[in-house]
Amino acid sequence: MDLCPAPANPTLMDQAATIALLGDPATHQGLAVERIDTDGAIIFLAGDRAYKIRRAVHFPHLDLSTPDRRRRVALAEVAVNRRTAPGLYEGVLAVVPGARGHLVLAPAGSGAGATPADWGEAVDWVVVMRRFAESSLFDRQAEAGLLTRDGMRAVADAVATLHESAHDEGIDRAGWPPLGGIEAVRAAATGALGALRQHPDLFDPPALDRLERGLMAAVARQEWLIERRRRSGYVRPCHGDLQLGNICLWGGQPTLFGAAILLDEAGAPRDGAVVDGGPAVIDVFHDLAYLLMDLEHRRLRPFANLVLNRYLEQTGDFAGLALLPLFISLCAAIRAHMTASTAAARRPVGAGASFRREAAAYLDLALSALNPRAPRLIAIGGLPGTGKSTLARMLAPEIGPIPGAVILQSEALRRRLLDAPEEGTLAASGYSEAVTTRVYGEMAGRAGLVLEAGHAVVADAVYARPDQRADIEAVAHAAPVPFLGLWLGLNQQQAADEGRPKGERGGRGLGEMRWDILSVLGSAADVARRLLSQLARPEPWRPDA
Repeated sequence: MDLCPAPANPTLMDQAATIALLGDPATHQGLAVERIDTDGAIIFLAGDRAYKIRRAVHFPHLDLSTPDRRRRVALAEVAVNRRTAPGLYEGVLAVVPGARGHLVLAPAGSGAGATPADWGEAVDWVVVMRRFAESSLFDRQAEAGLLTRDGMRAVADAVATLHESAHDEGIDRAGWPPLGGIEAVRAAATGALGALRQHPDLFDPPALDRLERGLMAAVARQEWLIERRRRSGYVRPCHGDLQLGNICLWGGQPTLFGAAILLDEAGAPRDGAVVDGGPAVIDVFHDLAYLLMDLEHRRLRPFANLVLNRYLEQTGDFAGLALLPLFISLCAAIRAHMTASTAAARRPVGAGASFRREAAAYLDLALSALNPRAPRLIAIGGLPGTGKSTLARMLAPEIGPIPGAVILQSEALRRRLLDAPEEGTLAASGYSEAVTTRVYGEMAGRAGLVLEAGHAVVADAVYARPDQRADIEAVAHAAPVPFLGLWLGLNQQQAADEGRPKGERGGRGLGEMRWDILSVLGSAADVARRLLSQLARPEPWRPDA
């Protein structure tokens, strides 16, 4: 066995006394202490509290090598994360010399009157959090196969609430490029590529060349949109590290914690304030891309598709879709580098094999995101109860760019336009001719926006009238993209009967049915498989094909 010694790190050795202090039950009134080690932190669990110290290390993206740097990060971590998880973050403690030179925990002096002189004796800084069950973490739930549609809808709602409530706090600094703008995105891409090239033994140089060409081409192609969104207010204080491991159930609700921190590199408090760090200021779709990328990496695309669609329902930010391939690729590239760094730090050699495989998978994802599937429009019609929505949910993850098609559902849109509850019976006025005309017009308009952004659409509505069907087909014509119209019925005879004139069947006829008639007999999964097989044909459907 090749036992390569770990490189010496005197700064890390200086934390031995702090580690001993926090690991001692006497520090916690005799309570048993459990220790959790990560690459950047050590967490001590005692009773209903968690005590976290940052390792004295220097990452390319974050310098934690000095007590002052760790102080700034600790205070900023609490301030930033109280936006989304106020009940989890209690505060910061300082580790200071006590009687006879033993270290003790003391209040951090984080009030506005605190000065650097108050911090001089501290050798380390501890973030104090409320303890939660490890099983409540969403990454653990994903590994155990316990994620649910309702739970992920709630996660999407939490992300949308954070983004909608965030405001530009004017933290752009003189001489800096505008945060979240084209220069910042280009710098992030360049930094990620440079970091990946530090691991030539793991990442194939030609693959990195392809990634560099793809990323930089995407940045150049989307420059106008990145800057337009920045000027329009879509660059906001966000989470910055929205992975499943930074989401937990707290108080029965998904809670976002572990947010990224943007330090003020001027290095000095302003106006006597101690906290000089803030949240990551990026495009909201860049923030969302971290979560979508994590789900895609875990082969959980149906949940990623659900999160995207729920987020769009809540925000209506369809223009951001055009940036998803770039942002997902960038997030995967960053994660590839970080995972490779973890693998490289493992001793003995070979102990990081699983991390090396994961890093390679992240690179594959970064490359594939930049080569998205072409968009298409699928419209699913049929009388109530024929399974349109179920089929739409099954088809959407398999169509178009990661993480699948945008679902436009008439009933959900109707309720949103009427500001009606998501559940319950709508009044008859909700289905008036005027409301229905508005709903179908809005669906066609949104479908056009999504297709313009390069994404795919599944439109789910009754489509009982020829003009409604013609209007959604016209959207595909204008894009132009492949189109498939489906009419769901129990069997061919039922569909033919539904299409007869009103006088022949005592009801309203559908008029000429040019869409494919699909029997829904059998399971929805069987129907979806048949359709996906058809969609794989060399010649896709197009309007009037």
